[in-house]
Amino acid sequence: MVATMETEISLLKTREVDQKNKASGYETLLRDGIPLNEHFLALKNKFNNEQDGLIKDKRMKEDEINREKMSNDAKTERIEILKNEHDAINKKF
Repeated sequence: MVATMETEISLLKTREVDQKNKASGYETLLRDGIPLNEHFLALKNKFNNEQDGLIKDKRMKEDEINREKMSNDAKTERIEILKNEHDAINKKF
């Protein structure tokens, strides 16, 4: 229980640091004296890049889930076949 809580705290701290790092990138864009339209373009590009990465991750996870589902379905079918064979053998004896 304590180990689980320590792990959760560690993960939360890591997430907080990541969020601060991302936010500091945006703050730097606004303080450097570059015109705002260039900042908007930079922010748009950064958003699009992050969105593309997240979409790719989502697709990969969905593909992985589908592969696992197919594997589980095949295993379930095999289990049913073996159960039926087992029942048939038991009925004979």
